[in-house]
Amino acid sequence: MTIQRLSSDVSSKIAAGEVIERPASVARELIDNALDSGATNIRIVIEDGGKTLIDVGDDGAGIAPAQLPLAIERHSTSKLSSVDDLTHIQTLGFRGEALASIVAVAELSLRSVNAQGEAGLEIQTRGNSLVHQRPVGGARGTRAIVRGLFRTLPARLEFLRANRTESNHVANTVTRAALAHPDVSFELRDNERIRIQTPGTGNLRDALTSIYGIKLVDDLIELPPGQTLGIDGFISQPHLHRPSRSEISFFVNGRWVTDRLLSAAVSDAYRSMVPSGRFPIIVLRLSLPPEEVDVNVHPAKAEIRFRQSSEVFRQVSATLRRALSSTRKTTPAVFDKPVIDQFFFPNTNVDWRQTAPMPTRTFSTEPIKTSSREHSQTLGSSPISKNPEMRALGQVDQTYIVAISADGLYLIDQHAAHERVLYEQFESISSEATQQLLDPLTIVLSAEESEWVSAHKAALQKLGLMISLFGPDSWLIRSVPLAIGRRDAAEYLRQVIAEALSPEFRRLEATEQAHWSMACRAAIKSGDKLSTEEMDQLIEKLQACDLGLTCPHGRPTIVLMTRTMLDKQFGRI
Repeated sequence: MTIQRLSSDVSSKIAAGEVIERPASVARELIDNALDSGATNIRIVIEDGGKTLIDVGDDGAGIAPAQLPLAIERHSTSKLSSVDDLTHIQTLGFRGEALASIVAVAELSLRSVNAQGEAGLEIQTRGNSLVHQRPVGGARGTRAIVRGLFRTLPARLEFLRANRTESNHVANTVTRAALAHPDVSFELRDNERIRIQTPGTGNLRDALTSIYGIKLVDDLIELPPGQTLGIDGFISQPHLHRPSRSEISFFVNGRWVTDRLLSAAVSDAYRSMVPSGRFPIIVLRLSLPPEEVDVNVHPAKAEIRFRQSSEVFRQVSATLRRALSSTRKTTPAVFDKPVIDQFFFPNTNVDWRQTAPMPTRTFSTEPIKTSSREHSQTLGSSPISKNPEMRALGQVDQTYIVAISADGLYLIDQHAAHERVLYEQFESISSEATQQLLDPLTIVLSAEESEWVSAHKAALQKLGLMISLFGPDSWLIRSVPLAIGRRDAAEYLRQVIAEALSPEFRRLEATEQAHWSMACRAAIKSGDKLSTEEMDQLIEKLQACDLGLTCPHGRPTIVLMTRTMLDKQFGRI
């Protein structure tokens, strides 16, 4: 085969394929240009999902008539002039490829006026060539009309999806831009139907409300201003989650990005709050010095690299975790739609019983037994003043506690609730809350188990599990946490190790692995019979938890069925 130089037409179409993948790519590039020009109003019109028409107009600074033909040439840009500029990029576009890529795969009409009252210029392209230009007047700004995307590339056109799918991709692009720049008013018309319209007030809440609706936004937690790394945004409460990451949005210096580091930080912040396979709603914005972020990773400019990635991870995770821990806000469940994306959680306005002094052995780090007789001895039966606003009624199959209040009927998963109580107690436990074993137990572990114990020995000791090596794979258990009582300490340690080595636990830090596993093993179980007093005490301890609405695995601990929900179930309304 003979090596030959590709024609400019072929090479431009190949290069355009990296930048323009679908109609949404065109919309993104034109919106980025509009934002970089300082526009405060951006209007987008599409037809047939953007395959037939993409029309983007703005009121930005515009382009001088003499420079407009140059703007459609490859690697032509006003946003950088030297390689050094790549280290502190402050604009969304910078590669000088967007308009040239569009011209290579579609027909483009580009009209721009850069000064009010002065003549502007309109140019038209077809077949990757400039075919017409003429002077125009009008208001300051730029309007780009793209027609017949991929019409000259049938193979690419066949890979586009249905019009509705492509329209949704364009809508997602406009949504991201509107959330990244709430000070800009956006309007998206899809086949003459207004699909998105934001006010451009500069308030992120207003932009979110115009897109998602007031009901959802009121159920989100707003991150307070003044955070490290310029972090702000909105995050969902633990009970509000989705089956995919589609509603997790990250913005860095006004740019929507996809980033594994930020995704991992969110997962870390929501650990023990959201069930496996479910994801919170996140709109998170970061403002960093431009030199701390590398945006020149991919032509689509959606991937970035942080100079200090570990610090970004730590700060994002800590900020979200603080916000989740400091709010006790929850939203009552609504029963007028299928319960798919949220659990029924009680409103914290419920008049919970005031916390009263608990017997020293009740739901604390004292031994928790598993038989009903042992429960009556361990949990105690000292009377607690009854409060008609929240009282336990009984158990369902010795698994769920039934309680009642003025708000409705509550169902509480006794194991999940006690697991949360113990988990938070273990987080504050000291190594003094242990019981020494007069006769240390010997346990033989596998090589993998021994390796885990060796690596996490200090963490286990903080929790009261004092272990020392007694041979190649033999260990001596010298003390155990008070919470496991008279359980077989050797078997208990094996269970802790087995869970810590499971995929669900491997992502956690050593101390948290132990917290999680010990809470799960020490908590009362399904099938354990509780007295009314014991149920009341558990409810009381649960409502004192920082994150009492979910167990450490992210499953709900308590469910509310309101009077309205019951009326609907019985056909009253």
